[in-house]
Amino acid sequence: MIERFGKNEIDAVVKSINKSSLLSGYTNKFLGGETLQKFEKEFAKFHNCKYGISVNSGTSALFVSQLAAGVKNKKVAIPSITFTSTTSQVIACGGIPYFTDIDPKSYCMDFDFKKKAKVAIPVHLLGHPCNFDMIKQMKESDMFVIEDCAQAMGGKNKNKLVGSIGDCGIFSFQETKHITTLGEGGIIITNNEEFAEKCRRIRNHGEYYKNDNSIGFNFRLTESQAAFGMAQLKRLPTILKNFRKNANYILHNLPDIITPPNIPKEIEHSFLILGCKYNVDKAKVSREKFLEKLTKNRKKFLENEEKSDIKGLNFRPGKIISSGYKTTQYDIPMYKKYYPKKKLINAEIFLKESLFLDIHRWRTKKEINEELKILEMTSQEI
Repeated sequence: MIERFGKNEIDAVVKSINKSSLLSGYTNKFLGGETLQKFEKEFAKFHNCKYGISVNSGTSALFVSQLAAGVKNKKVAIPSITFTSTTSQVIACGGIPYFTDIDPKSYCMDFDFKKKAKVAIPVHLLGHPCNFDMIKQMKESDMFVIEDCAQAMGGKNKNKLVGSIGDCGIFSFQETKHITTLGEGGIIITNNEEFAEKCRRIRNHGEYYKNDNSIGFNFRLTESQAAFGMAQLKRLPTILKNFRKNANYILHNLPDIITPPNIPKEIEHSFLILGCKYNVDKAKVSREKFLEKLTKNRKKFLENEEKSDIKGLNFRPGKIISSGYKTTQYDIPMYKKYYPKKKLINAEIFLKESLFLDIHRWRTKKEINEELKILEMTSQEI
């Protein structure tokens, strides 16, 4: 099992606290201290981009990037299967959500270019990169493209990293993501200097209070968080290697009733979550009945085991293996105002068949094999 963080991260935080820059390192432009500016540059460089603008969450990154892009009163294309903040921040910025269907193989956005939208937010769902040719075509159609990479740090398509293809990319450093900045944080990366400067001003009260069209806020990341993030960034290649190793082992040892995700050769999946399909025709019982039986078997199988931080989660139904997203974005009451003219078929099928497996991150081979054994035992019993 790879440690989530250790001495290097702790030492980096202590060092940042002891440095005078914590108190006096902020410039008159509020760009942040020395460590924060270095973290922004290193993260952007890792993704082959020029500029990084750190913020206090991935949701803030969505908000700031859309405000800087000027989405107010514009139609913003977003996938119907995603986390709620993708949609909520469109509305918060005055944009008009336009829900698209998903690709049945990758579960990512499938955009119909017959429809018109000024802005698009393709989401690299669960760690699977979106179709980069689609993103390229969006840009060629003069759409402003914000890649939502919150779930896909380190993912690649044709050897190009997510976040480096659109006009900008946003990332989350929340505690469940590939790397974290002490539990919360986010960043925007871009090659557009003017856009980057707009994001910086929005992040920090307008900074100079020039003739901006948008008001400024306080979405700053701290020096200690940046120090932690720097140490985590150095470990990202190792983290990704372990995620992929564990994920591939699981995907090759699943029972027949679970279909692994389709991953083309040109894709390097970052495997935040294992998004699979439940094959009800083979199982002969509903997905919900299967999950109910699975939870009982897990509790019985592990009841005599010593509880670790990981095994403790095993007693919470749905946390390790679940049906995933419960609804499309357009069926959430708050967003029904933007309901599409017709239901989106692939998204609806996804909701009925999806099975999310979070049994590979930060886990030992022993713990993974335990979960696989419980899966196999349950599949044989139904």
